[in-house]
Amino acid sequence: MGDGSLSQDEIDALLQGADDIVSGPEPSMGFDAPPSRGGSSFTPGEQNNIKNIVNSAISLVAPSLSGYLGGRNLVFSNPVVEAKTQDSVKNDFRGRYVQVAINYTGSVSGKNLVIFNYRDAGIISSLMMGDETGTPPAEITDAHQSTIQEFTNQLISSLATQFSGKVGGGISTTPAVVSVAGNSAELQLPAGEVVKITYDMVIDGVMSSKLYHIIDAGIAGTLGSIGAPQPQQQSQYQYQTPQAQISSVRFPQMGESITTGGYGDITLLLDVEMTMTVELGRTTKLVKDILGLGEGSIIELDKLAGEPVDLLVNGKLIAKGEVVVIDENFGVRVTDIVSQDERFKSVNR
Repeated sequence: MGDGSLSQDEIDALLQGADDIVSGPEPSMGFDAPPSRGGSSFTPGEQNNIKNIVNSAISLVAPSLSGYLGGRNLVFSNPVVEAKTQDSVKNDFRGRYVQVAINYTGSVSGKNLVIFNYRDAGIISSLMMGDETGTPPAEITDAHQSTIQEFTNQLISSLATQFSGKVGGGISTTPAVVSVAGNSAELQLPAGEVVKITYDMVIDGVMSSKLYHIIDAGIAGTLGSIGAPQPQQQSQYQYQTPQAQISSVRFPQMGESITTGGYGDITLLLDVEMTMTVELGRTTKLVKDILGLGEGSIIELDKLAGEPVDLLVNGKLIAKGEVVVIDENFGVRVTDIVSQDERFKSVNR
């Protein structure tokens, strides 16, 4: 308009534009939103701690499982740790699988679920049943499932022994439960959020595949907290006086030039020979009874028939087992690993 005044329509249009500005996106105040964790309650640092612990443990456990496979070398490596929901885990699996569920109780508690590809389970069971070629069966029978159950029970029990040394307390396992999952919906995953660990699994000359280890939030939370920095506790020990400044003694680092390959300094001891003894039983006799021994004498021991025998390394009890016959030689199948607490007690005896 020529006189510079605004009509009512022009005023309404300006007010409408102001409303759009007020109701639009809020301006940034210079603060970034917290980073998204993808719905996971486990931080990248905790997942990295889990990876380091299981990588160290599984490397030490694998050689003991080779005996189940006719002596073929078994290697677990490159664990990939992922925090996931049940639905996202199920989306990772297609086809048939053999699953084995075992619970931990004690210093670490929760559910383990170990998942084998159907063909891989067949190869392992064939090797354990004496087929040197490892040819998988067309169908995995109850007998094959029993061998997978035994293999997995040894795997998870051995991992429990390694974990107990990290957490400083004993860990027990429940009996393993094995079943065949026809599809992902039949996987018996732990409740709630889980952590999926995927290992590269190689059996020398027979198989190169993957092994899947699902742990629940209870196990993952305990393992994830191991090795976490605790600066508040460290600061409690700092002390200064006006007269002098006290600092901690610093020693040169040992073994910086040694490649440990994930085993730590224990690699320095791997070729040290130790005496392993299987003890059938013991008894106490008077000198006159011992002098009276002759050919055909029978000595009654303190163990009952069928009771596990003791497995000692350098005179220290480390495991119990049952006597078996391999070809024409006696052997021992390990059925129980002595807990760390029991080993400490034997040291003080």
